[in-house]
Amino acid sequence: MSQREKNYDTKELVNQLLKDIQQGVIQDAEGLLPTEPELMNQYHVTRYTLRQVLKNLANLGYIYQAHGSGTFARPHHVEGVISLQNNVGLTEEMARQGKVVKTTHISQEVVPLAKADFIPENQKLDKATELISVIRQRKLDDEPFLVEHSYYLKSIVGEIPDRALKGSLFAFINQKPGLKVGFIDSVIECEMISGLPARFFNVPDGSPSLVVRDDSYLSSGKLFAFSKIFYDFRKTKFFMLKKMH
Repeated sequence: MSQREKNYDTKELVNQLLKDIQQGVIQDAEGLLPTEPELMNQYHVTRYTLRQVLKNLANLGYIYQAHGSGTFARPHHVEGVISLQNNVGLTEEMARQGKVVKTTHISQEVVPLAKADFIPENQKLDKATELISVIRQRKLDDEPFLVEHSYYLKSIVGEIPDRALKGSLFAFINQKPGLKVGFIDSVIECEMISGLPARFFNVPDGSPSLVVRDDSYLSSGKLFAFSKIFYDFRKTKFFMLKKMH
């Protein structure tokens, strides 16, 4: 295997290793990856960085470690699936699969909680709480794929500039002093849709949609956002790795 001239950081190495695994250029015929010292030498990274990357890829289900035998690449996932354990964002995850996610329309307005289309089921918020309502329509390889409707607590996130709406809102949150995204509670359900999602997916009102409901919390445990993501059920597949030990 050829030497790499670039020094990788953790994020870059995750993407490069995944690309090399998917192209079959790093593992042998049995799926066995090189040893840690060989990988460290090949990618010019420390043992700490490499182990963080391998742990990340294992959690996403791309590799597994067999005690006494080494680290192996798993068979490819079904093309186009969304990992429920993904923590890099949909755009980046699909880019790893050679697909393009593009936001085609964005709207933003400030509304009181009382006028929200939905609210978290297990949270008690004052009806006068100001929310920033953000709706984004997104296509996958130029085909309608999802409608994301999120509410952000204005008292926590403040103003959201247009540039942030076009990228990762969680990255924007993490850049604000004193704020850090901690965890997300997600529920997947089926919902009959009408209005904007139905029009975007070009289906009749009353058609089904796969819906992911997210309640997002800061590392302090405080709720800062809640959302519904409507997926076109005809194009959506989810993947989750279950570890049994």
